[in-house]
Amino acid sequence: MFKRLVFGSLALMLSGCESTTPPDWYVLETNSDSDYIYAVGEARTLNLAKKSALANINEQLWTQVDSSFSSDEQFRAINDESLRNENVRNSVNAKSAQLTFTGTEYLKTDQNDIAYYVQARVKRENVKDQLLAELSQIEEQSVRVIKNFSHQDKLVWWLNNRDLSDEISDYYVRVGILTSMGLKYDTENSQLIRLIPKVSQAKSDLYIYIQPGRQDKRSAAFISEKFNLEGISTTQKWSAKNSHVLKMDSEYRQSKVGDAYITTKVTQLTLKNKQGKTISSGEIISTGNSVSNFKLSHEGAERHFSQQLDEMGIWHALGLKNKIIFALEYSK
Repeated sequence: MFKRLVFGSLALMLSGCESTTPPDWYVLETNSDSDYIYAVGEARTLNLAKKSALANINEQLWTQVDSSFSSDEQFRAINDESLRNENVRNSVNAKSAQLTFTGTEYLKTDQNDIAYYVQARVKRENVKDQLLAELSQIEEQSVRVIKNFSHQDKLVWWLNNRDLSDEISDYYVRVGILTSMGLKYDTENSQLIRLIPKVSQAKSDLYIYIQPGRQDKRSAAFISEKFNLEGISTTQKWSAKNSHVLKMDSEYRQSKVGDAYITTKVTQLTLKNKQGKTISSGEIISTGNSVSNFKLSHEGAERHFSQQLDEMGIWHALGLKNKIIFALEYSK
């Protein structure tokens, strides 16, 4: 009886070990060849195991990138004066892990009590074709954006395209992988690279004439500060150089409730281009109170104006929604 119990316990233990052991094909190394890239993945669900295998394919592709291809140096060379100067290579691994390749085959799947296991492969020619198609899409979108430069308001155009760092990173990830696969891609005639100095040009052409009301001097200074933080020049004098006019119309409402002096300031902001066409408008309502006099409550309303401008941001305050329209379908 004792022997039966011992053998029964051993059998259960062995059975338990078998239910947590990966399949043989998973632990055996599968080398990629000239036609296919192979990878395996493991996770708690089948869907996550497939994603893990895809991530491992991505990792293989990027680790094969020739060290002589220096996307960070190329990015820095074109980016010093127009966009943020950052090292693309540091973020490239995370970006490359997000690539999803069409035509991925899942050759083997298995599971035990703790995980699912997947073996996947993707054809190298499919990878090349897909990356070329995505680069073509980037270039076509760049052409459309460049065409908009000539007839769209420069401030609106700049807001829509002022940060192209993600697009540039996407671009060089794909160029880098293609280079590692022996396919040279022409970057010298890139439309995306042509777009970058236009972003810098649009910004340098912006010169906002702030036209405050008689009591809006302090509020005008707050707004000017916000523009300056964005790298945009402002003035309170008319000049032929002005690209836009920001008109401030404020109404001050005063009331006394008990011992409190209350001032409500309603400021209408209207942004127009050089031709007098309204680009956007917004409204800021600020209040201040004092137990002494209206002068102090007026100062409180000005401080509240500044606080609301901080919270809203200059673009929201002007009624401009800063949406990047350079969105690519493949990255959604």
